[in-house]
Amino acid sequence: MSGMSRGAFGRVTPDAVREATGRDPQAWFAALDAVGASRWRHDQIIAHLARAEGLTSDWWRQAVAVSYEQARGARVVGQTADVGFQIGVQLTVQAGVAEAWELLVTEPELWLGSGAAVDFERGRRYELPVGPDGTNEPGASGEIRAIRAGYRLRMTWQPADWPAPATLQLTLLESRSGNTALHAHLERLPDAQTREAMRAHWRAMLERIAAEFE
Repeated sequence: MSGMSRGAFGRVTPDAVREATGRDPQAWFAALDAVGASRWRHDQIIAHLARAEGLTSDWWRQAVAVSYEQARGARVVGQTADVGFQIGVQLTVQAGVAEAWELLVTEPELWLGSGAAVDFERGRRYELPVGPDGTNEPGASGEIRAIRAGYRLRMTWQPADWPAPATLQLTLLESRSGNTALHAHLERLPDAQTREAMRAHWRAMLERIAAEFE
């Protein structure tokens, strides 16, 4: 069995994957190998994980599928099915889901940058000024695409010097300890270099959120 690609799991440990999904990465890869998933399209793997494996979280289905494809050489690390690039970052917040969600929507400057004022309703647009502390340099704009209170926020996010917007999704999942696993997933990034920069950026943003509960 080949070693696991870090891939869509990013910095998520095998133990964290097991806690969230019931299996560690190698067990997922073995299960998918057993049904011949290395020959399947991405959407077929996703459908199998939902129907046959009972994996209810869309975020985890994507993470398992993409990491499996990367481990089996089906795609470049960080590359999405539509030839963009993606990153996934997770951090545990020492707070319940309701409390963590409240902070996200009432203090967006913590994770979007200085001067952020966002109306979290579907279809609303927002613009971020250039931040004096560099957190949102060189400014950004986007649109709220979907919102499910206490669970998921999906929006576009486009720094001023990017040719097209990325899609940002924040997902909150309650852990067994009663804390919150906060996932940031960014897709449609322009290239691999940007992917690495965004991994560091969004890790720092999640750490700022977590610090509020320490």
